[in-house]
Amino acid sequence: MKNSTRKQYLLLEGVPVLVRSVRLFLNHPALVKLVVVVPPTDLDEVGSLLQQYCSLEHLELVGGGLTRQDSVQRGLQALPQDCEIICVHDAARPLATAALLERLLTAALEFGAAVPVIGLSDTVKVVDEGEMVVSTPPRGNLRLAQTPQVFRAELVRQAYEEAAASGAQATDDASLVELFGKSVKAVEGEASNLKITSPPDLMLASWYLRGASL
Repeated sequence: MKNSTRKQYLLLEGVPVLVRSVRLFLNHPALVKLVVVVPPTDLDEVGSLLQQYCSLEHLELVGGGLTRQDSVQRGLQALPQDCEIICVHDAARPLATAALLERLLTAALEFGAAVPVIGLSDTVKVVDEGEMVVSTPPRGNLRLAQTPQVFRAELVRQAYEEAAASGAQATDDASLVELFGKSVKAVEGEASNLKITSPPDLMLASWYLRGASL
């Protein structure tokens, strides 16, 4: 981000990115508990930051691990054992809507696991270590995965337990569920549900919030 401040704490139209991501769940009437996993060194800073914008009544801060997968597992351990549905979201995706969350919750209740996806507009190339094109998969069946990814609690817990036991690694939560033979329902995502990774992303997110449309 070319900034000394972590991207999740940067202001987006006057509100920190993290706060916008957190509000998606705090505003849902079925919320039991929200766990925010952050670098252990940031616990006090993030607590103070969130307190300025929202209630911490149903929120717990947890120190993360060395990888995203480690951090999600720590978050899962902090959730009540009797919760029915678990949502895993990237703090850097501040524009996911309540409508998207509802679609995912409905799908997860029916199918056990649901992930938001969007289609590709560009052709995809598979390259080797020498940057030579190996193949060109048909993009009609390819999708880009987003978050929140939503699961029946027992399913995602089992996937993480089996991954810990086997040493399996994945870049998102749905991949772990798939890895152990379970199906995941693809739900239409949102183009505006972008992940803040670089300065232009922050500018585009601001543009969406100001009401611009594609």
